[in-house]
Amino acid sequence: MTFNRHNSKLMPSEVAETMGSLRTAFAHMREGVATHNEYAALHTSMLIAQEIEQMGVVRGLQEHITAALQACASYEERSGYAESWRPSDIHFHELDALGSMLDLHEFQLQQLTAREVHLATQRLVARTKSAGGEVYQADNSMATLTTYKPQKQGAPA
Repeated sequence: MTFNRHNSKLMPSEVAETMGSLRTAFAHMREGVATHNEYAALHTSMLIAQEIEQMGVVRGLQEHITAALQACASYEERSGYAESWRPSDIHFHELDALGSMLDLHEFQLQQLTAREVHLATQRLVARTKSAGGEVYQADNSMATLTTYKPQKQGAPA
């Protein structure tokens, strides 16, 4: 039996690569040394988790997602924004909310196909742009953010 890459579940290595970067960002937040890019990637992953919840693919996580997004907002408020970023201490309840949601997001990703992840991401990008926001993409190290350019359908990831 053959499946194309869009309709098969994400491979464990794909999930691990994504989660590895996010867990590093979380560790840096915990240590008080997170960059704005790391924060932005972690926050975005929580928004993608919310989109997955709304799509109905993996359900029942809304309260966890809300707590994680509130933790992100509080942390960003203390740390500043891109131009004036200074990582702050993270509070225990924020650590708890984000740590739990990272585990749950990993579970979400393990249940999804590449197509579903792509759809969730595209919906978040469209919502952000329609609200006048800017969309960036990070490299795997999260060292560089570049302006998001959508891939054409059928193009390699």
